[in-house]
Amino acid sequence: MRRGLFFVILTVLTLSLVACNGEDSKKVEANTISNANLTEREEALLSGPADQSFVFDFNAGDQYKEISVWVEKYESGKLVGKLNRMSTDIKNTGMMVFSTAKVNEENNQSRFSISVHSDDATNTAWSSETMKDDNFSIVSGSNPLDNISIKNKNMVLASIAYPSSEEGNRTFSTDFYEDIDSHMNELKNYDVVYLLRCTFK
Repeated sequence: MRRGLFFVILTVLTLSLVACNGEDSKKVEANTISNANLTEREEALLSGPADQSFVFDFNAGDQYKEISVWVEKYESGKLVGKLNRMSTDIKNTGMMVFSTAKVNEENNQSRFSISVHSDDATNTAWSSETMKDDNFSIVSGSNPLDNISIKNKNMVLASIAYPSSEEGNRTFSTDFYEDIDSHMNELKNYDVVYLLRCTFK
């Protein structure tokens, strides 16, 4: 029952964002992806069912026909798994929503969801993940660039991380988002890291 309700809320929310942001996504430069500019109402809608949420608009132009999206999990700098891997067809412009929602307080189970909307179709992938308990600090952020080139096959769009105790609440550097391959050492500063990644084909 809870699972069904979560998906109903997520679907309604995605469709609401699409309806409200339809014009904004058309303004995104060709072959780029960027953080969506949400209204106060849209942010309020997202904060209800989601603990963390990130929304992106993309403009793939005519060159790209498919998007692949996934979440990578790192522990102490080492890749330990990939969650929610999803590929879907796209047409020109669209929107992506990545969110987490706690579904079981007792064992810290959270649901990771990724939705991609393009060409009047929405595709969603989700998985459950046991998170660290609330006593641990958490830092999150999204790629600070205004227009991220979708030609970049190694882009990182968002992060959720649990810093190691000596690091405090330091977030990832802008350089990390711009060139992850040269800044993988930053991952060692965190006990657990979740990175939202995508590539266009």
